[in-house]
Amino acid sequence: MKNIQVISDFDGTITKVDTLNRFLRTYADKEWLVVEDKWISGEIGSRECIEEQMKLFPSMTKEKMDDFIDSIEIDESFSHFYNYLKKEKIDFCIVSDGFDYFIKRILLRYGIDDAKIFSNKLKFQNGKFFTSFPYSSENCERNSGVCKCEVLKNNKLDNRIVTKRVLYVGDGLSDFCVSDKVDILFAKGSLLEYCKNTKIDNLIGFDSFDEIEKYIKRL
Repeated sequence: MKNIQVISDFDGTITKVDTLNRFLRTYADKEWLVVEDKWISGEIGSRECIEEQMKLFPSMTKEKMDDFIDSIEIDESFSHFYNYLKKEKIDFCIVSDGFDYFIKRILLRYGIDDAKIFSNKLKFQNGKFFTSFPYSSENCERNSGVCKCEVLKNNKLDNRIVTKRVLYVGDGLSDFCVSDKVDILFAKGSLLEYCKNTKIDNLIGFDSFDEIEKYIKRL
């Protein structure tokens, strides 16, 4: 058994697009862009950003939401990668500042129903979204919905995996703060540029999960 654990972001990392961003662009009132700019500039944290944005859907139905989610594709090599980790008994979890309902429904289409997931919670009732944030933290520097640094710390304290090296996979802004706290970092998109500019150690650029699988096999 290899002495690592793998933690991955979801939107834009496992999926080909940022699911929530695409959902907002498709269905939300244009005011969502104003809220988004406040988050990008650091004026508000992602938790407040998400809470406000999910209030901006004037005519949503569950059928419309599900049809949208069912249009989202994942990296073609991820299913094989996930099954490889299971076969090798390598610890894996998804840590996402997106929503559990989106993540689980997308993965289920690809035959994955047992992934460990840390994410925000979403319920849809009477035409409205209700959000909750079980993995937020008062100590989170970015006031994120999911404090990825806190999830990482708690995973390290788990007696089963405390001695294991952490391989992290990500692509964007929500991964910035955790990027210097892992042992091996696979990055693409804005995360890759950020890490190059800040000279993050153990940085590896990637395009698909088959590259990560090949790397793990060589360890």
